[in-house]
Amino acid sequence: MTSAEQARSTILERVRPVADESVPLAQAYHRVIAKDIVSDIDIPPFNSASMDGFAVRSEDTRSASPGLPSALALTEEIAAGDHADMRLNPGSTARIMTGAPIPEGADAVVEQELTVTKNGTVEVQAPVSSGRNFRKRGEDIRAGSTVIQRGALIRPAHLGVLASLGVKSVAVHRRPQVAFLTTGNELVEVTDGIEGGKIRNSNAYALLGLIREAGAEPFDKGIARDTKDDLRRKLAESSAFDAMITSGGVSVGKYDLVLEMLRELGVEIVFWKVNIKPGMPFAFAVWCRESREIPVFCLPGNPVSTMVTFLQFVRPALKKMMGVRGPEKPVPLRAVLEHPITKSDGKRHWSRGFVRSDNGVLKVRTTRSQSSGVLTSLVEANCLVTIPEDARELREGDEVEVELLYL
Repeated sequence: MTSAEQARSTILERVRPVADESVPLAQAYHRVIAKDIVSDIDIPPFNSASMDGFAVRSEDTRSASPGLPSALALTEEIAAGDHADMRLNPGSTARIMTGAPIPEGADAVVEQELTVTKNGTVEVQAPVSSGRNFRKRGEDIRAGSTVIQRGALIRPAHLGVLASLGVKSVAVHRRPQVAFLTTGNELVEVTDGIEGGKIRNSNAYALLGLIREAGAEPFDKGIARDTKDDLRRKLAESSAFDAMITSGGVSVGKYDLVLEMLRELGVEIVFWKVNIKPGMPFAFAVWCRESREIPVFCLPGNPVSTMVTFLQFVRPALKKMMGVRGPEKPVPLRAVLEHPITKSDGKRHWSRGFVRSDNGVLKVRTTRSQSSGVLTSLVEANCLVTIPEDARELREGDEVEVELLYL
């Protein structure tokens, strides 16, 4: 079987970022920058005060002390938004507000608390060093510098920077449009009863949330029954999208027909079965249509297997399709096991766990049953615990790798 690392690497080699588009800045949150952002201005665009106080020439305060303050003539008041067209002469000062431009000649701002104002004179009670409370022009951003590199996922701070640069619209990658379908004669809609061996279609809603959370656009193609005709039709309908996901029908049972139908449609099955638990029957395929390569992710039908294989293999692929640069998956943490874990096979296990901080030490325990049908084990979890292929017995107190489910 394919290893977890091989599976992820193979998938990422085959998927490509989607095209870019321009969107208004207000709609750019959580989109991915498609082109480097280069500033054409300095930020701040002028020297400014970082605190309310008085703009001074530091040399005028060199000998100041509470007993012998430096007395400076108060000549002007400068508020944020004012244009400071004055020059500060020796022996003078200007009252200044946070964010206001510092007048020429001044090289520091003394806090109001260190001064006493008397009859138009400001007495400075302590020496002030050059650069104190002084925000220099361009100290944040220099004109001509690359401020945000392509591939960055736009967060609130990015929006603020882009706004400060006067960016009205920004080039971002399109959100990949992802078709997904669930398979099985046993599935019914959430509004239907569950008599006679039926179950409600929980995977459709889990996939809807997972795709949206990854930053892509989900399109539910409904339930495909375990017949060749219905599967063939729904698979063909899904080929117009940027990516496809199926859930169920990829094992070795009589009615597991997904891979057979994909082959009949001319789809390349890149690999099938990964040395993991849960999710071993996972398959990855590529459908070449009109000079496009459409990645097809065939997930097992058990609810936990569907979600774990999505998180490990589909989410990194969608992030790359969105143009995201950086780690292919969340950076793992190390935590101490709160109880022993044993396994008898040579697969990589991803157990659902809950990690917490105990006096600065991360500790983790697994949640409920680890059966791939117990979806509540993921509801109660905030991480996946990685148990390597060669591990058989992990003891209480052993250190393990954990991957946070939600960031």
